[in-house]
Amino acid sequence: MRYRKLADQMIEDIERGLLSHGQKMPSLRTLTRQFSVSMTTALNCYRNLEEQGWIVARPQSGFYVSLPMGAAIEPRSPHFKAKTTAAVLGRYGGDQMSASPRSGPFGISQLSPSLTPETYLRRSLKRGLVRATENLCHYPDVQGEPAFREALASHAAGHGFAFVAADVVTTGGCIDAVRLALETTTRVGDAVAISSPCFNGLLALLASLSRRVVEIPSLESGIDLQQLKLLMKNGDITVALFSSSHMNPQGSSLPVEQKMQLAAMANRYQVPLIEDDIYGELSYSGAAPLPIKYWDSAGYVLCCSSVSKTLSPSLRLGWCLPGRYHDAYVRRAQHESLGRNNIVEAGVADFILSGQYQKHLRRVRQQLFANMCAYRSLLSETLPADSAISQPQGGMVLWILVPGLCYEMFMAACVEADLDIRGGDQFSTLAHYNECFRINVSWAMDENYDACRTIEQSLHQLVALVWRCLER
Repeated sequence: MRYRKLADQMIEDIERGLLSHGQKMPSLRTLTRQFSVSMTTALNCYRNLEEQGWIVARPQSGFYVSLPMGAAIEPRSPHFKAKTTAAVLGRYGGDQMSASPRSGPFGISQLSPSLTPETYLRRSLKRGLVRATENLCHYPDVQGEPAFREALASHAAGHGFAFVAADVVTTGGCIDAVRLALETTTRVGDAVAISSPCFNGLLALLASLSRRVVEIPSLESGIDLQQLKLLMKNGDITVALFSSSHMNPQGSSLPVEQKMQLAAMANRYQVPLIEDDIYGELSYSGAAPLPIKYWDSAGYVLCCSSVSKTLSPSLRLGWCLPGRYHDAYVRRAQHESLGRNNIVEAGVADFILSGQYQKHLRRVRQQLFANMCAYRSLLSETLPADSAISQPQGGMVLWILVPGLCYEMFMAACVEADLDIRGGDQFSTLAHYNECFRINVSWAMDENYDACRTIEQSLHQLVALVWRCLER
């Protein structure tokens, strides 16, 4: 087709350096005149380039050259024998806390404000308020606003994950959904299997609940299922807690085969498996991977998610599909509160059903992919040659390993330079990741997060600190 030939020609120009990273592309009208093509052909050409990560669209500005992810060394996780350890309260920090207002957006895993659909979301929240007016004098449904649960079920069915609204229990965000799941299925002192490395917010949560942890090594093909299977079989763990897609901090996803096996193992050994699927809808391919819950035949998987990473963290709106633990989960939620904010839930339901959520997700996925490519390109060119950089296919975090990095010196230098970075030590109870760090990539390279610095300038500053803190 004509648009594909035109796209291939532009890719060749980018690869030859005729079009450089960050350069503005011709407008659609200019493109139609330059190549004597229709507006439809020009638009399809740019859409094709966007899907491949070669260009990115910026609202009210136009299209700009990006760079797709190339081949690079990926960080290898150490292999070790799983053992029970204690999560230490206060060690892991909080992913929501920044060192100072000027410390930048690298440390917190959340969308750039430029990706928040303020206008459409505001309209939906207003409509939600109007529709919820008749219920203002009543306590909300303890399971959550029925309209939101119906909208959520309809949305999930659109990408092949079917469930009914009655299965859903809404919560105050994903971490709250996980907390309720842990409190429903475990007691103080119980051992919880987690992946290694593991999202520091989950480690902080486990420490606050006085649960012990058993870290399961990560492999190139997911996690070490043999060790996990033995722990389940011997009754050495009470619960398993795993992210499944575009997991934090590595950005990797479990293969479909492992998701199927995990669901089967949970059902066979009757060990609850709590799934954190908060990044599932941020796949760069546009197709949300199916969660472990999809293959759960006996209800032992409790699937948790929220709109905190896809829409807005301030809404504090999450949910859980508790499976066979539904009634116990609802009772615990009811003991803590008399329901959630049904006005917010009604507003988000309107946002989903209006079609704006799908449009928003498409835009976010494209921008995150373009950002990920640009960050990896800069870092691979400027970090030490033996550095390893993850290659996520979704989400918004990048995991970096620099052999010989002096961890304490590096973290101190970041604080002194007012750069908020999450060091590898925060993602484990073990001392395996002191040469690693994680950064958020949701801000475009040319965005200013304060009056002085752009993201690109801060990335160069970060690289300079890495070079300064090498033990060689």
